[in-house]
Parts: sequence; structure tokens; C-alpha cells
Amino acid sequence: AELSDKVLSIGIDKLSVLVSLGGGAVANVCGFIASTLHRGIGLIHFPTTLLAQCDAAISHKQAVNAPHGKNLVGSYYAPLKIVVDPDVLQTLDDWLLPDGMGEIVKHALCQDRKLLKMLDDHDGPLADPDFLERVVRRTIELKCQVIDIDPKEKREAVVLVYGHTLGHPVEAISHRPGSLCCLSHGQAVAIGCVVAARVAVKMGLCDAFVITRTVALCRKYELPVQIPADQSADRIMAKLPYNKTWTKEGTVMCLLEGVGRLFNVDQQYLLPVSDAVIREAVVETMAPPGTVIRGAGSSGFLRRNKVSHNDILEVADKPVPGAGWSGDGAVHSC
Repeated sequence: AELSDKVLSIGIDKLSVLVSLGGGAVANVCGFIASTLHRGIGLIHFPTTLLAQCDAAISHKQAVNAPHGKNLVGSYYAPLKIVVDPDVLQTLDDWLLPDGMGEIVKHALCQDRKLLKMLDDHDGPLADPDFLERVVRRTIELKCQVIDIDPKEKREAVVLVYGHTLGHPVEAISHRPGSLCCLSHGQAVAIGCVVAARVAVKMGLCDAFVITRTVALCRKYELPVQIPADQSADRIMAKLPYNKTWTKEGTVMCLLEGVGRLFNVDQQYLLPVSDAVIREAVVETMAPPGTVIRGAGSSGFLRRNKVSHNDILEVADKPVPGAGWSGDGAVHSC
């Protein structure tokens, strides 16, 4: 409300255009405000991070977080234009690039074997400009294909939420105050893809090779494959009702029947999954106590230059197995 009031105070009108210049959070906040002021003013995105260029800005979804979870307050609102220049990615610190790779890996695993082959074949640095331009272009093509035919993600476009059913709760919990264990969105989506692969295997939709493939691809692109040790299955399960894939009947998920393909029943891609199966998959994905995972979230290790590697290791030696964070115990490291 404060930001909206500040924009209104500038003196905008119905024909004004709001421009976002930055990463995914900037695009989401700017998009949500544009969709609400005067019941909708113009919106243009200039995404400057890999995550924004291949995911956050390429969307009709404009949303902000709420205390209960991710993207709970928002709207569907199309921008007038999205300007993507992969060259700006060369100005980013190297550790920011894997964040965007989380969404790219997601598309490769559940939607497109051509993109999967690009990721498999690449053996150079992640910052290689030709590689980044190819994968950004292909990911945008894939996302636009499903948005065009299913803008509100009821059928084909549910592919976009693969890995997010558990990724969002894990991400939200990792952002608790005082924690070094703060994951970026792309990191959380990667973990969510690993959990989703385990759920699909448990439901008999695919074989265990899908888990192996998912883990290997995430590791290649410097993405975590385990839930931080200071989280707990109980805390994660309690977050599920605040996810867009939850219904009054329980959680529904899009799941793989093989690498590059989503399972569906008569073009229905969201399948009901029992809490017991989800909990088993979550427990199997938990990192052992003391595991160090370097988070790239807003207060994660990779953004906190003043936190030394020795500090991280010292904190990691004081785990509380499965307890989750309580606010008065040792802070756990990621």
C-alpha cells in the first residue's frame, strides 16, 4: 500500500506505464502494482537476472508474498512488452546464475528433451554468453507455448508449477528470521523437483532413474538436492495448504512419467497425492544434520560476505535433528 501510494503521488494516470528494471522480485512487485492502480496501467519488464529472464518476467502472473507463503496475493495481468537482453547477465556475480538455472532445469525435466540435451551437452562455464542466450531463448519459447493456450494454468500450463508444490514451502521456511539457511527461489525449485521425482516413483508413475537424472542435472548446475537440515517434515507439511496446488480435498501435483514428460489422465495433469506419500518423499530428501548447503536467498550464505566458511561449519556442527527452527536454538547453516 505504501509503495502504491508513492506511485500515485507522482501523478500517474490511466495511460501511464510502469517499468520494472531488475530481478524476479522487482518484476513481481511492479507487475502487481501496475495491475491494481487505476484497475490496470501499462507494464513493461526489463529483466536483469537469469531467473527473471526465463521465468518471473515471462508471465501473466503478478504477485507478492504473504506471511503464510509465496505468491498468495496477486493477479493475472499481461505486460505490454518484455525486453530480454542476455548480455546483461555478464554483469552478474557467478553465484547468481544457478538461481535461474533452477527454472531452466525444471523445464528440461518435465517439458522438453531438446532443452535437456542442451543442458547435458554443455561442458563450459555457466556464464558462457552463447550458452545462456540459447537456454534463455528456448525456455522463453517453452513458457510462451503453454501460456498462450492456458494462461491461468488449469491444464497444459501446470507444467510451470512442477517442483513448486514442495519448493515453495521449503523456500518460505528457509527465509525465517535469523537463519543463515536462506534459499533462493531457483534453489528451492530444484529441491522441489527432487521431492516430486520421489513422489512419482512412490506412486508407480515412473522408475527410480528419474530421481537419479534429476539429482545429477541439478548438481551439474550447482543446485541443491536436499532440504536444509534445520527444517522438518512437520513444518513443511503444515505449509502445504498455503500453496496454489492445494485443494480442500488435499494436495495435487504434476508429476513425471519419464524424463521430459508429465503424466496425465485425459489431459488432466494435476494428480491427487496423499499426505503420507508426500511426507515420505520429504523425509527421504532431508539433508543429514550438519550438512552445509550455501543458500543464495536474501540472507543466505552466498549474499552474506561477512559470514566466513568457518562460521558456517561451526554452526553446522550443532544440529537439532528434525526439530525445525524454533527461534531460540542454534542457527543452522545453508
